[in-house]
Amino acid sequence: MFSLMANCCDWLKQWRQPIRKVTLVMVGLDNAGKTATVRGIQGESPEDVAPTVGFSKADLKHGRFEVTIFDLGGGKRIRGIWKNYYAESFGVIFVVDSSDAERMEETKETMTEVLRHPKISGKPVLVLANKQDREGALAEADVIEYLSLEKLVNENKCLCQIEPCSAVIGYGKKIDKSIRKGLAWLLYIIAKDFDAINERIQKDTAEQRAQEEQEKQERAERVKRLREERDQKEREEAEREGRNPLEEAEPEPLVMVNPFQPISSVITENEEKIRKEQEKRQRLQNKQDRDAVSLEPRKKEKMTSEDQESSSEKATENSLLDTYKATLTHRLEQEEESDQTSSDQQISDLNKKKGKKLKLKRNHKVEPVSTEEAVHKSPTPPSLPPPVGWGTPKVTRLPKLEPLGEMHRNDAEL
Repeated sequence: MFSLMANCCDWLKQWRQPIRKVTLVMVGLDNAGKTATVRGIQGESPEDVAPTVGFSKADLKHGRFEVTIFDLGGGKRIRGIWKNYYAESFGVIFVVDSSDAERMEETKETMTEVLRHPKISGKPVLVLANKQDREGALAEADVIEYLSLEKLVNENKCLCQIEPCSAVIGYGKKIDKSIRKGLAWLLYIIAKDFDAINERIQKDTAEQRAQEEQEKQERAERVKRLREERDQKEREEAEREGRNPLEEAEPEPLVMVNPFQPISSVITENEEKIRKEQEKRQRLQNKQDRDAVSLEPRKKEKMTSEDQESSSEKATENSLLDTYKATLTHRLEQEEESDQTSSDQQISDLNKKKGKKLKLKRNHKVEPVSTEEAVHKSPTPPSLPPPVGWGTPKVTRLPKLEPLGEMHRNDAEL
């Protein structure tokens, strides 16, 4: 009864505790089953898993903990980045391929290197002897013996628990019970000593950032010194050859920064970049607004001047058009007057010719017929039509006068 009450009190204490954020690192050799284990814990299918290049991040909630697990690649070339994640980790999950006895020695060396690191030593470690479903897999005792696990954890003062499991037999609620049991043990140990581990993590993280900043400055100084030495050599060679050194400044060499940084520093850098980009956009927007306000009166003046110019151009065009119309009208009137004058002149000339012919006939002593007969026999000349169109009018010629045959016959009879 007393123990039941104690368990209830412990449960109530844990329930009243605030939600705590915990970071874990999952390491091990390549092809050990780390990614399949993480996916099974998340509730995803662990089948068809590709090898991890670099690292992958998984977030999950377990009880009163918000857990972030960094699944780090296990290849030989990428194991050097593991140390960048040790400072902020509360514990370690080391996955072992228990079906590959030939790589147990390599696994032992890798685990020894991890647990001896000053930022891991003293933190809890969960060892998962994975792939127990395969034939010939080593038992829990054999794995402990191959890895010399007892000696290793005692030397580095790490609380350790080993769990034989198989990550591919289930996921989510059907995940291997050993994996669930081992994760619960690791979080329980962290919760018991959370304040001390958290204080240590804050200290280690600050030291790591300071060390990274110092290394960055040292690299920058080294690059600067190398550049100065190179420039000095170039100047000396130019002086010996009697030519002027290059005046154009060469571009700054790229400073290589370690791409595998702690996730907190990466998040901080990204937030800083986003903030600077937003400030830059805001400054640009403010500048555009000011320019628009300052250019508005200029645009109005320009539009007014353009309107005045267009109105003056229109007035000039209208005046030219009126002048052209007046000139054309005057010219047409002159042409009409000249056409009328030429028509009258032609009519007078025809009348003169007619009177001359009659006079000539009278001089030859031709007896004229009576006036009534002459009027009856001689056709009346038609009236001239008015001029057609512009220009010289078309004058209709009068028909020729017929000879007075009867008069000649009368002379003969006499």
